[in-house]
Amino acid sequence: MPKTRAELDGMLDELQRDLTMLILDQVDHEDLWVVFAGQADHISAVAAAEDQEHVRTRIDAILRAHGIDPQQPAASSPAS
Repeated sequence: MPKTRAELDGMLDELQRDLTMLILDQVDHEDLWVVFAGQADHISAVAAAEDQEHVRTRIDAILRAHGIDPQQPAASSPAS
C-alpha cells in the first residue's frame, strides 16, 4: 500500500537530514551516493502514482539545497 503524502514528507525530511549528516561526516563520495540513492529509490517505490512528481520535486530541492545539480548528482560534489 502506498504511503500518504504526510508519510512521504516525513521520509523526505529524513532523507534531507541524512544527506546533511553524510556531507558533514565527510563520507566517501561513492558511499554517499549509494546511501542517498537507496533512500530516494525506496521513497519513490512507496509513493502512489499521484505523488511521484511531488517526491521528485522534493528530492531535486534537497540536492539543490546542498549545491548539487539534480540532473547530474554523481558528477557534482556536495557543498560543505
